[in-house]
Amino acid sequence: MYIKEFEIGKKDLDSAIKSFEDSNFKWATIQAYYSIFHAARAMLYKAGYREESHSALKMAFKELYLLTSKLPDNVFDALERGMELREMADYKENYSQKGAENLIIAVKRALEEIEKIV
Repeated sequence: MYIKEFEIGKKDLDSAIKSFEDSNFKWATIQAYYSIFHAARAMLYKAGYREESHSALKMAFKELYLLTSKLPDNVFDALERGMELREMADYKENYSQKGAENLIIAVKRALEEIEKIV
C-alpha cells in the first residue's frame, strides 16, 4: 500500500512539472505539494500509521523520520514549505512562478531521498 502511495506522489510531481511548463503556476504549486504529501504519507503507512489531517501528517513525519535522522532536514522543509505555498495558492490566490519552481526542485530532491527508504 505504501508503494502505491509513493507512486501517486511521483505522478503528482510529473503533473506539477507539466503544469509549470504550461505556465500554470498555481496548479503546479498545488500539485508539487501533493507530491510531497503523498510521499510523506507513504512513509507513515510504511511505519504502520495513518494520518488524520495534513498537519498531523507533518508532525508524525517529523517525529518518525527527521528527529530520528532517517531523512535529511530538506525533506521536511519541502513538506512544510509546500504546505504553506499550497495554502497560499489555494485559499488566497497568492502564488508565483519562482515559488512553484523552487517547490518543484525541493520536492524532486525530497522524493529522491524518500525513494531510498521506500
